[in-house]
Amino acid sequence: MTHVTLTYYTDDSFEETVEAPAEYKVCSRCHGEGKHTNPAIDGNGITQSEMHELGEEFFEDYMSGVYDITCQKCNGERVEAVIDWDQFRKQDPEIAAIVDADRQEQAEYRAMCESERRFGC
Repeated sequence: MTHVTLTYYTDDSFEETVEAPAEYKVCSRCHGEGKHTNPAIDGNGITQSEMHELGEEFFEDYMSGVYDITCQKCNGERVEAVIDWDQFRKQDPEIAAIVDADRQEQAEYRAMCESERRFGC
């Protein structure tokens, strides 16, 4: 079984790392293609009107993969090691509980930041 290094923060705000069991899954960035469009080209998306302004030649090149690069997440391997949370929780329930709490806190913080960004609070 493969493992990945997982970094988490303890209740005392100390950064810790642990080796967590992992399994290979289809890459979440390239969806198993091994490549994706260069983010410098469409990192924030291209609207229909922008695509129209860029012209038919750009559209054809874009659709044919001219602007593709090797996947930045899986390095073209088409799969990525993803934590096997069920196995991790069985293997080390105490640390898994700490990691779960840390992940929940991070998710709440990201949600708060997103809310502030959207509503200007």
